[in-house]
Amino acid sequence: MTREGAIATIEALFPADSQYPRTRQKGIELLEQAKRNVEDWRNLPDEILFEYARLCVREERRQASKLNEEL
Repeated sequence: MTREGAIATIEALFPADSQYPRTRQKGIELLEQAKRNVEDWRNLPDEILFEYARLCVREERRQASKLNEEL
């Protein structure tokens, strides 16, 4: 399979940027799975790691806030 062939297949089936919500969601899920299957997250580009770190901090704060509200 070539890069162009892979892009064509993805665009025809489940593109992560589809105009159709269910197709887009499935495309996002499959893209995330593909990334997990073939790449260690520690080797991702800096921009992705920085965003990942920001999302982790945001989630930690959300969970801590929720825990405090439950106490």
